[in-house]
Parts: sequence; structure tokens; C-alpha cells
Amino acid sequence: MVKARGQSIEAAFNNKWFDLDFYQRDYVWEESQVERLASDLSRRFLGQWNPEHSLNEVQSYVPYFLGPYIMHAEEDQAYLVDGQQRIITLMLLMIYLQRQLAQMPRAAGKAAQLRTLIVKERFGKKTFRVVVDEYADCFDALLNGRNPSFDNSPAAIHRIWRAYQVVEIHLMEKLRGDALILFTEWLLNRVSLVEIDARDRVRAEEMYQSINDTGLRLSPMDHLKRFLLSDAEDGPRAIEGTWNKMVTTLEKVERGAAFAYLRAVFRARFPEVVQMSGPSLNDATSEWVRVHETDIWPNGKIGDRARLVTDVLYPFHEVYSALLKARYKLNPQLRAVRYNAFNGIVEQFDLTIAALRPGDEKTAAWQQKACMIANFLDLFYVTQTLHDERVEQNRIDELVSTVMPRVQQTDSVNELSRVLGEYATDWPARLGRIPELSYESHRRFVNYVLARITAWVEIGATNDEADPTERFLMRRTADRDFEIEHLFTKTASAYAHKVPNAQLYRHLRNRIGALLLLEGRENGKYGGMLLEDKLVRYRKDTRLAGMLNPDFFRRSNGTLEKFLRAKGIFQMNVTYDANTPLEPFIEARGQFYLEIAKHIWSLNELELTAPAAAATTSRTRYGVRFQELVEAGLINVGDRLIGRRRGKMHYAHVRPGGTIQTEEGSVATSLTKAMEYVVGSARDPWGFWRVEDTGDQLDTIRQRYLDRFGR
Repeated sequence: MVKARGQSIEAAFNNKWFDLDFYQRDYVWEESQVERLASDLSRRFLGQWNPEHSLNEVQSYVPYFLGPYIMHAEEDQAYLVDGQQRIITLMLLMIYLQRQLAQMPRAAGKAAQLRTLIVKERFGKKTFRVVVDEYADCFDALLNGRNPSFDNSPAAIHRIWRAYQVVEIHLMEKLRGDALILFTEWLLNRVSLVEIDARDRVRAEEMYQSINDTGLRLSPMDHLKRFLLSDAEDGPRAIEGTWNKMVTTLEKVERGAAFAYLRAVFRARFPEVVQMSGPSLNDATSEWVRVHETDIWPNGKIGDRARLVTDVLYPFHEVYSALLKARYKLNPQLRAVRYNAFNGIVEQFDLTIAALRPGDEKTAAWQQKACMIANFLDLFYVTQTLHDERVEQNRIDELVSTVMPRVQQTDSVNELSRVLGEYATDWPARLGRIPELSYESHRRFVNYVLARITAWVEIGATNDEADPTERFLMRRTADRDFEIEHLFTKTASAYAHKVPNAQLYRHLRNRIGALLLLEGRENGKYGGMLLEDKLVRYRKDTRLAGMLNPDFFRRSNGTLEKFLRAKGIFQMNVTYDANTPLEPFIEARGQFYLEIAKHIWSLNELELTAPAAAATTSRTRYGVRFQELVEAGLINVGDRLIGRRRGKMHYAHVRPGGTIQTEEGSVATSLTKAMEYVVGSARDPWGFWRVEDTGDQLDTIRQRYLDRFGR
């Protein structure tokens, strides 16, 4: 008989090697599938993680089920029948974690454990747990921090390389320090698979054929289709073609896109229902719709469910399809959608769905609205990150849930611009921290800012609408890598005559004003050269690099100079020679970058309308953490917080350090998490909680903080 058993990731990789049978296809996962897996895992973990937790407490974290894989075994060799894509992606995830933990002395043991799950000696030879000869060199390069060789390599190698980058993109900013250690523990021991052992090769081939043949049982999407179409006035057949076309269009872009679209529509159109108890909208969409039928249609009539399909879902499904495509390939009209995906914002289309009106899909209005909202989220990400405020998906969800009611009331592009501009009006002022950015603490974010700044200069120099940002951000092969270049050598003694203090020199060297983004092949040629010796070569690199040379503008065609003069920042560009003092130069260069950033992320450039000065006193602003209110004395340790939901009162109290403990004993580091602990969801946590003694809502106290201290 076929055997099945549940097992942890550690158990799955610990005692076996995975091989592929002759009929298996290559690794084919694209960015969307890898992104979904990495984001789902990080989001589930971060929803439970607390900085105060220890490794021992991870055993009480809610587990996560990744699904089944089918194999047949011969001794310690497991021949995969189905599940190759997931297994290889998990190994790439472990490679990333191993490399990060290996740099942390306190995580040496965990790094060593990971390494044995990735590669282990077998018959006197180092063998990766996924045994595919064509992939071995690529795995080895990734594990040891090298770029794979792409000479005459199959397409699967390029996809594996790209998949690793996607893992890196979605985890680097979200998981650091102790969080990374605890995430690894959770991944290995609380994330599970089901191993289905076909017992022999013949049965494995039969199962493979059965799985990939037609005639599978009804899926959750099929059940939902039957439910929604069943009350069509002219019968289900009348709109079945509409439903099938919608689903097919979405699924061609990304597996699971149809359900993702439905969930986005329900969140955008029925936000109050989403907050109600019952099945999870995300995990059990079909059941959620059935349970909440009377909440969605309070005065339901025959045909309501079918009209949801024809009047609400179908008209905008192609808009959603275009948005999904813009996540994976830069669309000139929706550039920020791609930037947000790069920065790990997976769910970014709820506000767009909420802003759409009948007929928008037939005009340019939908693109204008989608562009504004993507810009709005990008600005939020940048300004939050600059102030060391985490921008996880739940923070984005909190922002979206608060802005949603106003967005739902807008009818035109101009109205949407004014609403978003009102919320974002203070955010550009927070860009002032750009000169302080350091490669040491914000490596990935520095890379993003440099890419945007470098691309802005390139576009201005050529009067070209083509956006080179993706070329600077997305590394698809070794030949196209763009890397961060330090202007000054790693050896402090080379510049000791300018900065005698070696520690100060290392700090200055890593500031953004001392960094560039250069093509990897060129960057590697510079080695330990002094900056004054690199200036001539920089002229052949990006224009932002070339501008360091005092002769640059004398030899250019003048287009870039005119562009910078028109923007009022030409005089801020600083050049360098052997006699230039180092510290003032780095500071001035950082200020130049700041001025460019102010143009890139200005409300006007982002098509967001700032409110009139008289209207600024009552608007809601973001970027304040609950802990800041405690530190400012606006909320005291020991204060009792209360919240009411559906007639039931919920209580919590403020602990030292600004953490929040619920009545049940759960400790949260944010209002969002505290609300999730007591009601299971977190829509507008600032409006949900209030201080019991004064009765003040926390969003009112937050506004007092902003009025007093300004942001």
C-alpha cells in the first residue's frame, strides 16, 4: 500500500537525498511562485514572533503546512515523483539562511545544522541533498557566495539563480538578527510536508500519470463557481463562459491568481464583513463566502450572487491581470508596482480595486489610479524604512485598512489624488535621513535608493522615457549584475592623512554619499584603487559615477547639465581630486543624493495632491510607533487599553518598553498584533484601542504626538 506521513522540513532533508526520475521536468518555478512561498512563510512567522521570545518558545508557534510530495525510495535515495519545485526552492531558502547565519557568531551551531541539510559527504564525495548533476555547480556557487557560471547553461540554471535572488529579496529586509535565528528554528521544526511513498518506480509512474491527467475532483474554485452562478436568472450556463474566461485569464498570469483576485475584491468591497469571525478569507475563500452570504447581501435577492460575477468581478479582472504582470516585468505606466514587488510588498492591489468605478477599465483611468496607489505605497515604504520602522505586509495592511474608507468614497482620478495626498503630505519631509544611510545597516535598501537615483540621472541625461531601474535592481545573469561600489578603499591607512581615526573612516566609507552603483564586471576591476585614480574610468560607467570627475561636464553634450539646472540642483554636484577633504565631500555627496530623492519622491512627481495648508491640522499621518507614545509620556506603563468588537470588550495593559499584554497573557510589540491576539484580525488598530482611564482613542493620542513633535 501507498504510505503517507507528516514530517518537518528538518526530517525531510536529514536522512535522504532527493533525485529526479527520467520523466521529471526541469526546475520551472518563476518569480511569482517563489515570491509567494517566501512571503507566505515570512508572514506566518512574523505574525507570531516577538523580540523577547527565545528558541524554546518557537515550539509553541502555530505550524505551517506546505503540502505533499510524492516519492519512491531506494535505500537512502528518494526519487521525487511530484514536488520537485517546492523541494528545490526550500533548499535555496536554506542556502540563503545558512549564509546569513554563518556570519553571526551566536548562530554558528544553527548554520552548521543547515549546512548538513543542504550538502553532506556521501561515498567520499560532497553531495547536495537534491541530486541533479546539472544543478550541482549552481548550488555550490550559491552556497559559497559566488555567481554561477552561465556559459552554455540550461534555462533551469537561470531560473534557480533567479529564484535564489527572489528569496533574498523577500527575506533580507524582514528577517535580521535574532528574528533570523528563530525563523530558521520555526522553518525546520514547525513547517511540515506530507511525504507520500509510492513504494516502487512502477507505481510512482502511475501516480505521476494520474496526477497529471484530467478527471481530478472539484477544486475549491469549482465549488465557489457553482455557488455564485447557481442563482443566475437565466441559469448558470448563461454566465459560465464569463466566469471561465475570467479565471483562465488570471491563472495564465499566475497560479492562484483567480482566488487572489476574489479575495482582493472582497476586502475592497466588504471590509466590515472581512473583520467578522468565521472561516478565513485567505485560507478558505469558498467557505467564507458561503458563511457570510447574508452579511455580503443583507437584503439578498435572486441573482445577487451572479451579479457579483457579471457586474463587479468580471469587468476588472483584466485590470488585475495587468497589475500582476506589472509585478514581474516593468510597465512604464505602472513602474511603482514593480518597485513595490521588489521591496517585498506582495499584497498591493486592494486599494486599487477599492478605487475602481464602472467604466474605468475601458479608459486610462484605471492605470492612473493604479499608478497613484503604487506610488503612494512606494513612498510609504521608503520613508518608513528610512526611520527604521518595519514595513512588513501587516504594516501595509494596516495602512490600507485605514485609508480604504476614504478611497472607497472617491469617484474620480482627481479625488483619489487628493485623498492619497492628504495622507502622504508629511512623508516626503522624512527623506531628510537619506544622507545618514549606511551600507552596514541598510544594505538592500541602500541598493534600492541608489538604483532609483542612478536611473533618475540616466533618464534626465537622455530625455528617454525608458526606465533603467530594473536593470540596476534585478540581477538575472552575472554579466548584468550591478553592485554597490565603495568610493574609498577598505584599508583605512590609504586615507589616514585625511581621516586619522580608523573607526570614523570605516563609518564614513559606508555612508551613502561614499557609494555608487556600478556594473559588477567594472566594479571588480577597481580592486583597491584610490578614488582619484578611478575617476577616469568612472566616466565610462553610469553618469552618476562620471559626474565625480571635474572634467565630466566639459566633455558631455550638455543635456544632463541642462536637466540638472532645470531641477535647481546642478550646483550641488561635488567633484573629487586628490586634495579634496574626505568627510565634507561625503556629506556634500549625500546631500546631493537627498536633493535627487526629493524630486523622485515628491508628491507632485508621484501625482499626489497635497492638501491646502488650512486643511492640514486634522489629517491622519503615519510613521509613529506605539512605543514612541509611551516614551513621550502620552501613554504610561500600566495603563489599561480597551477595545470593543461586536458587543464584546477586550482588555490589555501596557508593559515596560511599550509592549502590550492581553488578558490571555499574549505579549505583542505592536497594536496590530495585540488586536490580532484578541479578535483574530487587525483592521484599524489605532481606532480600536483606547485608554480606559481617559477614554481617548490611540489615533487621537497619536495625533497629539505628531502635533507636539512633528514628523
